[in-house]
Amino acid sequence: MYDLIKHYNSNKKEINKTIEKILSKGVLEMGDEVYKFEDNFKKYCGAKYCLTVSSGSMGLLLALRALDIKGNDQVITVANSDIPTSHAITLVGADIKWIDVNEKTFNLNENLLEKNISKKTKVILPVHLFGNPANIEKIRLSSQKYNLKIVEDACLATGAEFENKKIGSFADITVFSTNPGKILDGIGPGGIVTTNNKVLFETLKKLRDYGRSSRPSKWPVKSELVGYNAKMSTINAAVLDLRLKYLEEYIAKRNQNAKLYQNILDSKKIKFQFVLPNCKSSWRNFSIRVKNRNKIYSQLYDKKIRIALGYLPINYKDAYYRKFNKNIRLRVTEKISSEIINLPCHQYMTEKEIVKISKKILALI
Repeated sequence: MYDLIKHYNSNKKEINKTIEKILSKGVLEMGDEVYKFEDNFKKYCGAKYCLTVSSGSMGLLLALRALDIKGNDQVITVANSDIPTSHAITLVGADIKWIDVNEKTFNLNENLLEKNISKKTKVILPVHLFGNPANIEKIRLSSQKYNLKIVEDACLATGAEFENKKIGSFADITVFSTNPGKILDGIGPGGIVTTNNKVLFETLKKLRDYGRSSRPSKWPVKSELVGYNAKMSTINAAVLDLRLKYLEEYIAKRNQNAKLYQNILDSKKIKFQFVLPNCKSSWRNFSIRVKNRNKIYSQLYDKKIRIALGYLPINYKDAYYRKFNKNIRLRVTEKISSEIINLPCHQYMTEKEIVKISKKILALI
């Protein structure tokens, strides 16, 4: 949702120098820069282990594979996420149990968890929507009570915090996206997976590289399990490592922008996404709810203001899933999904731009 050319130009010389150095070495796959970035990111999150992957979507798939989730297992998640969240569950053959969300935070309603847990349930998969952390502590209490695993979808929440700790060290496995336009982004598709479990980490590494436990030095190389080519390029990892040192600066500016939106859009006709008192959002977007959403969206979009809707259709109404889930109705999910507008909140937004967008919205509500 921001100008990627402006983003590139902000540290153009550093990026070009980094890319030139890698190209001159000729190690474009799993070079030293990949391991350096993984080491730096795990320190940033406070996690014990970290590995880069080819996308956040692949990261979710690898996470479920590493936990040995398969047919007849069930994963609890939300339906107001991007479709790869549900696809990862389907791809491992498990059943999806969508539950409703909290009307204020837009995240998984932890109070509905226990009554939706069955004998088939193996994993809880919360999504930290638009950079806003779910109530991971209450989710963790339910998981411990029923001996379930947690996989966090933090694809929109790099740098977010729960109780003064970065998202990425709470769950059994956490997955981030580094696709262009994300809070921490590279120069192509990419993802990051963190865990505190060494066995899971070793399994994830194998899954990332055709099931092999180590990079090939002698042929033939044996695969220990069925894996994928899910590696991140050396150049992408190097650019991410470069941008990681600016990440807190990016997030601070996003927080500043969010406060400005809140001050200007102070109206009873507008509801903001609520951030829990013990959390810090990384503000992938500034999300509002309005009754006449479609009218406002169409008029702002026509004026070439870069706004977006929430994820539509909600997952169980997607073309593939609606064939099997015609009777599902999640009241809050459907309500807020019909009202959300995501406003740009990135680090390159100016005060003038935020004021302009806000005034146009106030004039339309």
